[in-house]
Order: sequence, then C-alpha cells, then structure tokens
Amino acid sequence: MLIPPKNEGMLVLDKKAFDKELTVTAIKIDVKKSSLFMKTLADYLLNMKRYQNIIEDPEYIPLNIEQNTENKKRKKNNSPTKYILLSPNIKQDLSNLPENKQKFIKDECIEIKTYSFIVDYEYWSTDDILRSIIPEKYQIPGSFETVGHIAHLNLRDEYLPYKKIIGEIILDKNKHIKTVVNKTGKIDNTFRFFEMELLAGVWDMNAELKESNCTFKFDFSKVYWNSRLQGEHERLVKKFKKNEFICDVMAGVGPFALPAAKNKGSIVFANDLNPKSYEYLLKNVENNKLVNKVFSYNLDGREFIKSSLSYLNDKTIQKQIIEQRKKDKIEAIRKKFKKHNIKNSNEKIDKDNSYEDDVDLFKTENDSPILFQHYVMNLPAIAIEFLDAFRGIFKDYKDKIKIDKFPIIHCHCFSAAEDRHAEIKNRVENALGHSLDEKYIKEIYFVRSVAPNKDMYCISFTLPPEVAFMDENESESKKRKSDLSELNNKQVKISKIN
Repeated sequence: MLIPPKNEGMLVLDKKAFDKELTVTAIKIDVKKSSLFMKTLADYLLNMKRYQNIIEDPEYIPLNIEQNTENKKRKKNNSPTKYILLSPNIKQDLSNLPENKQKFIKDECIEIKTYSFIVDYEYWSTDDILRSIIPEKYQIPGSFETVGHIAHLNLRDEYLPYKKIIGEIILDKNKHIKTVVNKTGKIDNTFRFFEMELLAGVWDMNAELKESNCTFKFDFSKVYWNSRLQGEHERLVKKFKKNEFICDVMAGVGPFALPAAKNKGSIVFANDLNPKSYEYLLKNVENNKLVNKVFSYNLDGREFIKSSLSYLNDKTIQKQIIEQRKKDKIEAIRKKFKKHNIKNSNEKIDKDNSYEDDVDLFKTENDSPILFQHYVMNLPAIAIEFLDAFRGIFKDYKDKIKIDKFPIIHCHCFSAAEDRHAEIKNRVENALGHSLDEKYIKEIYFVRSVAPNKDMYCISFTLPPEVAFMDENESESKKRKSDLSELNNKQVKISKIN
C-alpha cells in the first residue's frame, strides 16, 4: 500500500516532509502503439490521481536545438517514443504479470525501464496525512461533519495536542471548507447547541446548505444541526402522506418540518424552545415559500404538546391554510394555461373551484377535533421525558374521537443498555404512565451509533387510548389510595409481629 513518509509528532505543517520518491516499471514504446498498450494493459497501469499513465520519453532529445529549447519552455517533448507507467507493485522483470501480458510487452515494446518521480503532499488524502503525523498508538480521528462551509470535529483528549494541524490539513484538503471548529463542551440539552473553538480558517458560523429540496440558513454556533441525520430526516418524512397534519415538537431550524411541507404537502406545526432556532425556523419557512404551510412556535415542548389540538383547531389558522391552498392552485392553473397559450385564463380559473375541496380537510364527525396524524420528537437526550404531556390529551373528547384516528408518535432517544429495545420500551411506558402493548408499537428503528456502546433510536408507536383519555387527577387519587392502603397493610403486619 502506498503511504507517505512517517512524520509522527509534527505540530506545524511542512508539506515538503510528505514528498516520497516512487520508482515504477516503465515500458518504452513507439508512440503509434500508445492506444494498443493502454487498452491491453488497462488493469496494470499506474492509475494514480494527478499522475499520467503515459508520458513523453524523458530521454528523447530533438536533433534541432531551437526546437529543443522551445519544447523546454513549453514543458513539452512531442517525442516519437513514450513511457507507459505500470502499477507500483509490478516487478521490473514482469514476473507477477499474466504470461500473455508479459509476452505482449516483450514482443511489442522497445525497452523495459524504470522511472522515478516524486509523490508530493497534494497526492495524499486527509487520512494519509493524519496517519503520518498521529502516533501509531492512536487511531486517526474519525470523519468530520460538514455544515455548509463549516467542518465540525469532536476531538478526543489524545488528539488535542494536534488539533491545530488537524484543522489546517482539513482546511487545506477540502476546498469548499472555510471554517474548521472543534466542540469544546457537552451539548446544551435546553437549547441544543455547544461551545466551539476555531482550529483553522475564519470564524464564520453563518451556514447555508441544501437538504431534501429545501434551503436552510442558520448560525451554527447558536442552534443544533447534524448533517449525519439527513437519512433519518428523509426516512421519517417518507412516512407522511399528502395533506396530513404533522406536529414537530422539537423542530430546530426545520429539517423535518420543511421537507414534510414542501415535498409531501403536509401541514406542519413546528416548535422549538431555543429563541434562535425559532428565529431561523421562521426565516427558513419564508425563504422556502412555506408560509401558511408551516406554522412556527417558540414554546416548551411539553406545553406545546398539551396545546397542540387548540392550535390545529384554531379557525383563523384553518382559514389561512385554505386560502393558501386556493392561491397555490390558482397559480398552478395559471402556469398551465400560460404554458399551453390558453386565452381567457382568468375566466377559466374563476370557474375552477377545485380548491373548495380543501375545506374537507377540516370536516369531522360529531364535532370532534381535527387530530394530528404524526408527532415528531427529535430531542434524543430527553424527548422520552416529554411523553407524559400526552396523558389525558383527548380526555375532553372521549366519546367523540375514534381510536383508529389516533396519532403516531415518533420519539428519538439514546440507549446504551444490553437489551436496547426492552430498555427503550420500558422508559416510554414509565413516561406515558401506562404499558405499551406490542400492537401499538410500529417499530424501534436504529438510527446510528453516536459513541462506543451508545446508539440513537427512533421508537414509533400509536398513542394508546388509555393514555390519551387518562384523567390524571383521578389517577393520582387512585395512586394515593393505593399507597395509603399499602402503608396500612404494612402497619398491620408490624403490629401482629409485635
């Protein structure tokens, strides 16, 4: 395997220290046979990025002195012979080539030679350079996360002496990166951001990126964003259907909310406690033209869950949704007519009343409330703790809501237990205050590993009616009576023993 020279302990980047002379087998050929050799030996060529498989004959000297001088100026040779460079593992005697390839070379070439050149710093990958400087007793730092033009690392203690040179190498090797930062503290569980230090480049934390057909802008130092969760964002959004109502409880700057609205036609109510996340959520909704499709809030997650039905059933908001859909359909019809050069389009649009179908979105039986089809809770450190907010959420509508209309809750969490599924289910049951029958569990999905022996999961389950209709005051009263009865029984047993 081709590796750079060892530079263990280097703290200041010296690019020349990574130069390595490489000597390979070269086949001198007539230039007219270039295509034949390249095709016949395709699997055995040098095939190194930035280096050519076929070069001018370095030994060729034109008879015309003026021509030779001009060629040197232009760094050209135009020699009648060429060198075909073979892979570094091909021996000069060709003994480790197939016999038919050996025969072809010997029959067709002018001469078998060696050729030496310098493999420099630019050739080596970021990992190659890091392996060269990091002591062998350590593994090289894992892959870094990119957020727009920002590279974000989470370096362990053993790498801290090398943090500056690591940052410089990442900056130098990735031309789209302008800022390299390292996490310096634990994530803030309230507002979900962490302190960072600049390792290389300029301190510019205003990120802009595209994901799932949406554009996101935010200050990475003030909000939470994880590019490694793009697959999870897309996976969950695919579960939503057109015209469904989605409640995103810990929405951040909108990685679930915006794609759900833009790509699936969902109506999303999105909330985040962090004022900065809320600020950028509003901006991202506007920039992606999703006003009246994503409704944003800046509340505590528990409070938002408890109030979610009132927000969804607000007649003013429902009117805004219907009016926006009317505008969207009219605009779509106009574009269609314009494309096909249809005249009197305004008259035809007025006759088209298909937008009135959207009123049906808010029609229910027995005056029951409109319900969300999905609740998303993407705060894996503590999201499960917020599930108690669903206790009694439908208690005022016990005889009006059909169980088959109950929402699915998607709750992200971490687990380091030996039996992760059992541990997650147990925590969810404790938070809900009720057992979670298997018939309600849709899946417990592995999202990714976040640390040795610690994984991120998403448990998706239908809200149990016993939880939704729960009367907490009644439950507390029963619990107090049960605790009092248990205490009395203990006292009776103690009296009998005495």
